[in-house]
Amino acid sequence: MRTLSMFIMFVTSIAAQNAAVKIMNVSRPGSTDFQVGDRFEVVVMGAPNLPVSVRTTRQGRRTDWGPVVAHTDAGGRWSTQGQFEKQDFGGWREIWTVGGKVANPVVDFSVKASCIPGGRGMISTSGPNEVLSCETADGMQTFVTPSLGDPLRTPDGRIIPGTTNSNMTPEQYHMEIMQSMIGTSGDAEPNKLAAEAGDLIMKMIGVNALTEVETKKVLSIVRAAYQPTPYRAGEAQKPAMLALLEDLANQAEQEGLKREILETTNFVRTQ
Repeated sequence: MRTLSMFIMFVTSIAAQNAAVKIMNVSRPGSTDFQVGDRFEVVVMGAPNLPVSVRTTRQGRRTDWGPVVAHTDAGGRWSTQGQFEKQDFGGWREIWTVGGKVANPVVDFSVKASCIPGGRGMISTSGPNEVLSCETADGMQTFVTPSLGDPLRTPDGRIIPGTTNSNMTPEQYHMEIMQSMIGTSGDAEPNKLAAEAGDLIMKMIGVNALTEVETKKVLSIVRAAYQPTPYRAGEAQKPAMLALLEDLANQAEQEGLKREILETTNFVRTQ
């Protein structure tokens, strides 16, 4: 019995480290899609009494790297409910962090217009923006995806003011560029922002964790910062770089990724 109890405790401990998240349609249980007017519930599971945060991206453009919004309870669970409104029309991506680690899966979904099937409708697009006019149960309505200047409502209910390049501080603008660098494919380019990567990235992500793909991109940016260019990172940037790499190592789950982080850490220390 002692062996069985130790085995159960071991399995429970391993499972508790793997945080998970799911979003459910409360208005239409079992549905895998959402539309304006639907109520939703987000359920986060992990180890007990751990901080929970969420990174919210709208239409692939606006991103809020949220603060700690709650803690899991004694059973390792936390949940929140809400309702999708007209301003929520469009694409969403939510990356939840529990205890400094990414909860799986990354949640990608769209909130669709509440159009009557077979009713009148017209759609127009311009780049990432979409305008849809259609017949609903309340008559003709127009649904518009958000612009950068529109406020962003996060899943936990916070309202984030809209931003444009004209009202950003220099640091916010640099973080916006760095965020784009982490999200793009291809090799990182050595430049002035890469040299400042340690400080910029830590300020940008705050209490949130990065996915494995994003972490690999950050490692590329850090290595690019030490290329022999006029913007090469110097001794003054090294503490922030090493602190960033330490945070990434604490977040990492995969052994291969941990090795890459360790190799990059040793590389930075020898520069």
